Amino acid sequence: MSNLFEHFLNYISPTQCLLCAASSQDAVCLACFASLVRPQPAQSCPCCARQSTQGLLCGACSKTPPEFDATIAAFLYADPIASLIQAAKFAGRWSLLPPLGDALATALVHTQRPDLIIPLPLHPERLKERGFNQALEIARPIAKRLQLPLDIGHLCRNKNTEHQARLSANARWRNMRNAFVCHTPMHGLRIALIDDVMTSGASMHAAAKALKTAGASEVFAWVVARTP
Repeated sequence: MSNLFEHFLNYISPTQCLLCAASSQDAVCLACFASLVRPQPAQSCPCCARQSTQGLLCGACSKTPPEFDATIAAFLYADPIASLIQAAKFAGRWSLLPPLGDALATALVHTQRPDLIIPLPLHPERLKERGFNQALEIARPIAKRLQLPLDIGHLCRNKNTEHQARLSANARWRNMRNAFVCHTPMHGLRIALIDDVMTSGASMHAAAKALKTAGASEVFAWVVARTP
């Protein structure tokens, strides 16, 4: 990891830019925010945010529509965002997650508000292993900034799945089958699911399916980063 990353991994101030350490009221200052690799919604799949579809549904969403209705990603999964997320999840740098959530909140300022937001839950065994749920840490500043209810108890992960990053695209979908359950009625609610990264969309699909089975009318995927 570069010296730049070591610098901001070891010292983060809420009044400094996460990337350049310049004075900033936001997690990422305007100059750095402009330099980050971001999706182009007008050229992306409107459902899963896959890039370079000229704004049309991608082949995968056309053939087998996912249960979530639309995706918003703040960034593309490329450095420095990729290194930040990896450090947060796998190197115990969980304090990086709230600033990433704040950056996602910035990308959502003009988005139509759902009725509530739900961070993608971890299985209890995975939560015990990791010590925190990255999606929840990302969701907290979004709920506060956008003044949205944060629901952390109704969607449950009832299957301790294999790590998605270790699996092929097809295996990811099999791995997530019936991984979530929602026993609370969600009739007519519009819900945004929060997570760090969307790759195949399998996790969001499985969670959205559980919510729609419980009666949700629409489910949106809000993620910090989308793979290109």
